[in-house]
Order: sequence, then C-alpha cells, then structure tokens
Amino acid sequence: MIYLKTKYILLITFTLLISGCATSGYDYTIHKPKVRYKPSINALNKLDSRALGSKYVWAEEGPYCYDCSGLTYYNFGTMGIEIPRVANAQFRNGTPIPRSELQKGDLVFFGNGRRATHVGIYIGNGKFEHASSAKQRVVISSLNKPYYRRHYMGARRYYNFYNTPQFKTPSQIITNNQVTQPAINQPQITRTAVRKPYQAMPMQTISNHTDGSYYILAGSFTNYPSELITKLKLSGMNVTTKEQNGYYKVLVGPYNSVSKARQSMGYNYTLLSNANIIKG
Repeated sequence: MIYLKTKYILLITFTLLISGCATSGYDYTIHKPKVRYKPSINALNKLDSRALGSKYVWAEEGPYCYDCSGLTYYNFGTMGIEIPRVANAQFRNGTPIPRSELQKGDLVFFGNGRRATHVGIYIGNGKFEHASSAKQRVVISSLNKPYYRRHYMGARRYYNFYNTPQFKTPSQIITNNQVTQPAINQPQITRTAVRKPYQAMPMQTISNHTDGSYYILAGSFTNYPSELITKLKLSGMNVTTKEQNGYYKVLVGPYNSVSKARQSMGYNYTLLSNANIIKG
C-alpha cells in the first residue's frame, strides 16, 4: 500500500513537472476561502467578473488561478456558502435542478454519466462560466455547444440568489404593446480616462428592429458604456449598441415575447432595474 501511494505521488509530481505547474510555486493544499461578502447577485457578479480570464491550474482554488471545482469552491466560499471541494462531490450534494429551471448561480455539471468531471457556474441565457483545462483559463461557454450538450449531467443549487430581500421582480413595463417610460435612474457607471462623465439620457423606443422581437433598452449614454456592457455580457446576455444622435443606446435581446424579456430583467435586476422593454 505504501509503495502504491508513493508511486502515485511520484506520478502526479512528474505530470506537474512536464506541464510546468510544479515549478511555478503553486500551493496544492486546499485553502478555505475567507468570507468577504454576503450571498447576493451583486457579490456573485463581482466574483465571476474577477475570475474571468484567470489562469487554469489543476488543484488550485483561487484567488489568482483555479481548476473547475476550485472556481466554484472559492466563489461560493467567499460568500460564506460551504460546498465540497471536488466536482463529483459537488454534484452528489446540493438540490437537483431541471435544466428548464436553471437560474444564475446554479452549478452545472458534465461527465461520463456516472461521475461528474467538470463543473461551472450558470450565468443565464444558456451560458456558464468555468475554469477550462482546454482553454487554460476561466471562460464563458454555451451549454448548447455539442460537447457540453453531449456530456451534460445535471445541475445543483446550493443557494437561491433570488430568494433574498434585495431581489425584486421588475414591475410590468409593457402591456398590450404599449411602451411606458420608467423613472430614469441609470446604474452608476465608473470608467477611467473617459472623455466626459456619463450622462443617462431619456429612453426612447427604437423602431428599426426585426418585427415581432422585443428588446431591453438598458439606457442611453453620452460616452460608450464599456463597463455596463461587460457586466451584461458576463451575465450571459446578448448585447448590442447603436449610436444615434450622438448617444450610445444599449440593447439586450432579442426576445420572442414580453415575458421572456421581463424574466431576463428579473435575473439581472441589479443591472436592469430601471430598463425599458421595447418592441421591434
């Protein structure tokens, strides 16, 4: 038994050496992350945004590099949500969630049907963030890609980020195709080296979209709102911008129904709390 264990350790060490990990000073001891945030969509977005693009390193759980389950372990642990360290153990625990009921913050798992070998954090609109060994970094991928669709095993919920006092369902903004204008209080966007401060302009319906489609108009800005766009894309949303009369209009969609657009607004309430639904 001792011989087999020694042989196993030597094999891992050799693998790490040839992959360039062992010589980089990485610590493969499991470290429980320090709790820095209360569980919330804001905290989850912040952690996902920080991790995006970070290096993939096997057996690491942050804060500068991760493997797949290390990313979920760190992000959840930083919010005080304790989950197992490895992907298969994370899959064996938590609350099973049907794919049709996925919401932001659920964990999605992939494997061979018997054992989960990969995990990511669902961010909405069929996309998830994960530490990819193939890409060697933390990336966003689609659940509809053939590989992930073929190896998808299921989802688990460890925390319902929408069952909290801070989350509010957006009020109905459009009824019977009549567009109403909500209060104009845009999210505070900060950006370095801008030409001039952001100024939210009155929202207006844009009519040159595909007939029958609905869009979320996130706002109009005097400068290109790169930070807002990045956060919306990180949330898994399809974002486009239109420059019109000197203003940048940020559009999310299209959606084939008002209810779908409103649901998307609910999933991303902190970014779209004062947005408007417009008909193409």
